[in-house]
Amino acid sequence: MEINSKNMKINGINVQCFYAGEGTDTIMLLHGAGVDSAMMSWQEVMQLLSVKYRVIAPDLPGYGGSDRISAEYTLAFYTEIVKGVIEAFQCGPIVLAGLSLGGGVSLSIALEYPELVKLLIPVDSWGIFSRLPYHRLTYWYTRSRLNDNLYQRIGKYEWLVRWSLEYSLIGDGTKITKSLVKEIQKSMLEPGAGQPFVSFQRSEITRTGLKTDLFGRLGEIRIPTLLIHGSKDRAVPLKYAITASQIIPNCRLHIMKGCKHWPQKERPEEFSQVVDDFVTKVIKPFD
Repeated sequence: MEINSKNMKINGINVQCFYAGEGTDTIMLLHGAGVDSAMMSWQEVMQLLSVKYRVIAPDLPGYGGSDRISAEYTLAFYTEIVKGVIEAFQCGPIVLAGLSLGGGVSLSIALEYPELVKLLIPVDSWGIFSRLPYHRLTYWYTRSRLNDNLYQRIGKYEWLVRWSLEYSLIGDGTKITKSLVKEIQKSMLEPGAGQPFVSFQRSEITRTGLKTDLFGRLGEIRIPTLLIHGSKDRAVPLKYAITASQIIPNCRLHIMKGCKHWPQKERPEEFSQVVDDFVTKVIKPFD
């Protein structure tokens, strides 16, 4: 299935959006932070899901082909941008899936604009915790000069890019291809790479917790929810997803065994099948 793209003005900001498929139900996929983008995280899944669904994946501002802003990157900012994208495509209510940062945005949309979402699929998600692992240390690090040029330093060495992928993102090292390493290395060496995420970290991570308390509101979510999580995720440990699945009222949890923080990239076929099964079982009986 061919993936197309177009640029949209959302709240005065240029947002690049990718789309494919013509199904009755629309699935929107939100990427993560760092040097991620819609196509980097979701290309394989888009190709699989667009056979049956209309699939949309925007580059969040600060990432991919979308504009950067001079103001702070906050969860509230991204929430309004994604709301605008949904409204611009005139596709709501949608199935909303988001990875990591995108998962946090999807939770925020579900809480602030529930009328736009019919099913919620956070993936290794930001916001399913009240504090980060090693929170005080993380708080200090995000404000240190070490964090400012992290990706440029890693990106100088191909072996270090590969190591970082294997340590944090992908459980099966055989899935880390040379082309993937090169793609990420190129993104790391772009001017200003990582700065939108640094801004987000410094905005949202406080000394004692998180500025936007999604975790404390998980029990308010009334949308059928599927949490998908890598069993070996170091960034967002599985225990957080297990706890969140017990708090969100209508929630199920699918654990992708052996995966880390990028499960849909590591095993797109399994991921897409799990999403399709969820949509089919929850939505189709009511169509």
